[in-house]
Amino acid sequence: MRRWAVPLVAVVLSTALPQPGTAQAAPSQPGTAQGAPSPVTALRRHFVEHTGLRISDVGRVHRDGRAVVTIWRRGRVEFDASGVYATDTTGRTEAGRGAIREFEGLIGRRLGSTRVICFPNEAYLSGPGYETWLPEGKSWLGLIGPANIKQTAALPQIVNVFEPATLGVLLSHSSVKRRLPSGAYHQGTVTLRTLYRVSPSFRDRLAGPPKGRSAKITVGFRLWLDRSNLARRLTTTWRQPVPGTPKRPTVTVADTRYTGWGSDVTLAPPPPEDTADAGRVGGDLSPPPTLPVG
Repeated sequence: MRRWAVPLVAVVLSTALPQPGTAQAAPSQPGTAQGAPSPVTALRRHFVEHTGLRISDVGRVHRDGRAVVTIWRRGRVEFDASGVYATDTTGRTEAGRGAIREFEGLIGRRLGSTRVICFPNEAYLSGPGYETWLPEGKSWLGLIGPANIKQTAALPQIVNVFEPATLGVLLSHSSVKRRLPSGAYHQGTVTLRTLYRVSPSFRDRLAGPPKGRSAKITVGFRLWLDRSNLARRLTTTWRQPVPGTPKRPTVTVADTRYTGWGSDVTLAPPPPEDTADAGRVGGDLSPPPTLPVG
């Protein structure tokens, strides 16, 4: 039976306040909110069915000081007991900065956005670029099987803070740690080799482990935590050489906001009558655009 058929169970977790007569918590470490569980523990406590949060992503690839590709995505994430169970995101991609908006102004209408809904072994796509493959009366393409788009692969952000091991690596590689009135701040760098070793979702993005110079590429990160030690914002930056023009590398920046931790989230696939099986439709279907890495 598919999991989304299970009745909604709303679970909201919070940190219990110390009761009179109980021992107080030991002083927290720099860069950790006072009295809150560790960031990894706080994350794991939200791994409960039908709970989740909202995300908003912007990713840009710069070359020679100009944005050459921009990806926007926003949506919802649903957890289960092991981590991310499903994502539902809507986004747009453009070459350069403002080109799509300028073209929309000329033609007097919006071109629309691409929506991607992902579950384990299932993904559904709708929007510009996929309409060509759809039979009349269908608005969704369904990709079924383990080789489909992974739940977090459609997001511009390559560092997945929903993975406890990945979050732990960021914290351990922080060279700057500050406590803030709103929570905490961490800043540091991590190599692609390290990300590939600890992050399953990062491995899903690549055909194989980064080698040679690619393995040594560093990803700079800035991570803001709220007072409960949950991720509030993450920015990452990495520089990659371009074959043939090594002195003109691309610089990629991804900026992600996380809001509404612990909210009720129950995602569902689109109605079967609106969905076409991509395997039966045929054709060379392209997944949603992602930022280049490795």
